[in-house]
Amino acid sequence: MNDKRRRTCLLIAMAAAVGGMILPVRPVSSAPVIVLDSAEKSVARNYIELPAFARSRANTGVAVHDIADTKLLDAVKDVGFSFIRADLFWSEVDTKDGWQFSRYDTLVSDLAARGLGALFILGYGNDLYGPHQPPTTPLQLAGFSRYVHESVSRYRDADVRFEVWNEEDSKSFWLTEPSPAAYGQLLNTALRAAKSANPDAVVAMGGVQQVNRDFIRAVGNVWQVEPDAVSVHPYRQEEPESVFSDYRHLSQDLAAYRKVPAIWATEWSYPSYGYSYVADIADGHSPEARARQARYVVRRFLTDWIAQIGLTAYYDIRNDGANPKNMENNFGLLDSDNTRLPAYDATKYLFSFTKDVTRARYFIDIQNKYVILKLNSPHATRYVAWCYGRGNGIRLDISQLPGNARATDMYGTRLVPEGGAVTAPETLGPVFISVAS
Repeated sequence: MNDKRRRTCLLIAMAAAVGGMILPVRPVSSAPVIVLDSAEKSVARNYIELPAFARSRANTGVAVHDIADTKLLDAVKDVGFSFIRADLFWSEVDTKDGWQFSRYDTLVSDLAARGLGALFILGYGNDLYGPHQPPTTPLQLAGFSRYVHESVSRYRDADVRFEVWNEEDSKSFWLTEPSPAAYGQLLNTALRAAKSANPDAVVAMGGVQQVNRDFIRAVGNVWQVEPDAVSVHPYRQEEPESVFSDYRHLSQDLAAYRKVPAIWATEWSYPSYGYSYVADIADGHSPEARARQARYVVRRFLTDWIAQIGLTAYYDIRNDGANPKNMENNFGLLDSDNTRLPAYDATKYLFSFTKDVTRARYFIDIQNKYVILKLNSPHATRYVAWCYGRGNGIRLDISQLPGNARATDMYGTRLVPEGGAVTAPETLGPVFISVAS
């Protein structure tokens, strides 16, 4: 996945130039004042209903590389995720000595013991059928079909879903020049095998880089068996809220198919080094870089839940190394030594705050760049409010709420209103407000 994220960064030098600019900061006195309404005191605001918010939140997972490390699985459960995303390598299970699933059997058992599921990536080459190449010949496709059938059949009674390949629009992962036609043939083969093994299996098209609609449309022109979902990896230099328009356009594309597949965001995150929003720091281990990462990570989850994405997965649970100036070593919620990072704590608080939601609505002001998420649960009315765009800020007037309203930052630290309002610059991150019933 390294090459893709490097391409996602575009030109780091350019990003650094942008990140190092001195941007104007909106004075607190000029920040928009947003009055939060309660059930008893309604403020005229055109909230949009989010009927699938809770389902989207419940289908949130995280990538795990070291699947034998049960401490990582404990962390996955502790944060609030419901599944892990991991490779189920063709070459590992289909061997000259027969099928070898023991490592994955252990993983599925370890996950089940923690109430977790798996999203397995089916893919990559197998030297039994040809060195370092995707399956495209009849012999290779037949081998891949057997591998898919065996995998899906083996885990038909477990909480396991599947993706067919990963970033097949990338030469690094497709192992040769990407081809929608060749991948479409593989997808058709895999879907037939999977549904033969288990008609109820949930199988998605492999995640494409960013939101590569051209590649998805080209594959859609040749698929004969519709996947249950189309996966995207919407990494971006821009702020998380920019993904809304990408999802909207992709949804419009998919609406043309007889069976409309769900949209899954199976890989997406923000590193603390190498992206424009931290380019002025140039140290992925600095407290400020990690604080910014936490803000973007929380907003990344919120945008996917508001978009009501069918499934979303963060990349990844733990940093892959200890180099503060290597982007690939700075995506995790845990440091390489398993130390909890600010993004870990903020994500855990987000999951806790948004549990037991029975109704969700949101409002977005594109001009002033702020979002209000209103949640109802059996025992409380809750709000998550934030602004986006560097230098931006808002003031949250909570004076209309009952006296027991409690405001915190994204880590759960109490915020004390001044003059009935909470000042919330972009640098604070989302503000969480709860009113007990």
